[in-house]
Amino acid sequence: MIFDILSELDTFEEIFWFIIFYLIFLLIMTIFLKLAIGLFSSAKNTEFGKVFLTSFVITLVYLIVFLFIQDWVAWLIVIIVAWIIISAVHKIGFLGAILATLIAFILYVIVALIIGAILGITLIILPF
Repeated sequence: MIFDILSELDTFEEIFWFIIFYLIFLLIMTIFLKLAIGLFSSAKNTEFGKVFLTSFVITLVYLIVFLFIQDWVAWLIVIIVAWIIISAVHKIGFLGAILATLIAFILYVIVALIIGAILGITLIILPF
């Protein structure tokens, strides 16, 4: 899956653009996760840099898990580990991490639909 994409990167320019898009994705993920975690009064380490590091570690876990498992089990492992990382780093508890993830995803969907409607393009395809 991800390695199919990486194996197609032949030139320095393609690698460069892949890294740029990855960093943009990481920034977007961080912004929405920071907004969601900030809603918890007990949350610690809510500075942008700490949340960015959390997002980065989650994407590394995604990469490592999908290196070995490429099934729905991989998604399950990644999301549970992401919740554990979020709850441990930001001290919001496991249920708080689940809620923060859901809030971040809902915020992303709302913003993507609004920006998509303004620009007249599709930024997200929902399965429903």
